[in-house]
Amino acid sequence: MRVSTNQFYDGSIRAINTQQSALLQVSQQLSAQRKLLSPADDPVAASREVALDATLKANEQMLKNQSEAKSVLEATENYLVEAGNTVQAALARIVQGGGGALNEEDRQSILADLRGLRDQLMGIADTRDENGNYLFAGYKRDHPPFVRNAGGVVYQGDSGVRQSQIGPQRVIDVSFSGNYLFGDIPTGADGLAVSADGANTGSATLTSGAITDRQAWTAAAPLGPYTIEFGVDGAYTVMDRDGAGVGAGDLAGGQVVEIAGVQIGFAGRPADGDRLTFGPAASQSVFDTLDQAIAALSLPASATESTARANALYEVNVNLNGALNRLLEARSSVGSRLNEIESATSAGEVRSDQLTGEISQVVGADIDTMTELTGELAKRTYTVQAAQQTYAQIARLSIFNFL
Repeated sequence: MRVSTNQFYDGSIRAINTQQSALLQVSQQLSAQRKLLSPADDPVAASREVALDATLKANEQMLKNQSEAKSVLEATENYLVEAGNTVQAALARIVQGGGGALNEEDRQSILADLRGLRDQLMGIADTRDENGNYLFAGYKRDHPPFVRNAGGVVYQGDSGVRQSQIGPQRVIDVSFSGNYLFGDIPTGADGLAVSADGANTGSATLTSGAITDRQAWTAAAPLGPYTIEFGVDGAYTVMDRDGAGVGAGDLAGGQVVEIAGVQIGFAGRPADGDRLTFGPAASQSVFDTLDQAIAALSLPASATESTARANALYEVNVNLNGALNRLLEARSSVGSRLNEIESATSAGEVRSDQLTGEISQVVGADIDTMTELTGELAKRTYTVQAAQQTYAQIARLSIFNFL
């Protein structure tokens, strides 16, 4: 078979072009740091890459959500700590204010401190986040949640709680409503509220109130609140909320009244007509409780007012401890959520590394493929150079060289 000169040139050029195309392909793969340059190279691998990339992006969004949720919860925890410290400081000052050895100047100093602590706590409740939104206003984040009017401090936010998705099937709360933290605080202790009538003239001051028989109190509570009215010589009658008598007794056994599964203790002696009240816990804001403490410590000094002050401060102490417990409960909840976020973040980071590695293998961006492509580049470069040199040598051949 004879090969014409044109066929030789055409065949040689096609061979060189083929080698150069292969060299260019390898060069582009190395430049892109991946073997798969287009879906046409490997449709199955390209489809797998799209699916893995979507999963990776979703995982990265979860990691971002977790980071943002962690930041919000950590800031919230700091404010909860500050609020708890403020309430504890107020409790300490109230206990000090209830001491009998204080003079009027000392009491006025304590009152000034309490007013400052009350305002400080309200400042915490009305705090803003880094975006200028009120942190404890629920969904009404553009208005201060707590405002003071003629009737006291009122909550004007809502009960909304913002949430964040930290996993494909997990959503957690990242905020608290101000009403939950500072407003809707149960009065009394363990679901029981005890108080003394401010008009009492005797020396009886409350010292304790406890549920001793849970079953009996559960049955009796719906008819509360109950009133204990004292007569002469420590005799007393107990009436339900409708004024119906439900019990009677006397204080011959000591300074304790026990009825309906409840035990109420006091110091001193009640006078004829004095009253104590007990019933299921209601709710009251921590600001109202502090106002109650300030009002009690503002009473003028006298034997009667001393008893009224002591009874009012007993209620204040119990209610402030309830407010402190609510803040501690919220802090515990924040801690649990932060632990969950940290676990989710650790798992998400591992998952991200796994997905990134899997994508690298699918598209040929792993170290083994890059090493292979580097060797292929050297081989293709050598092949192209050899083809070009061979073509140049053969192209110079002529029969005249041999004549």
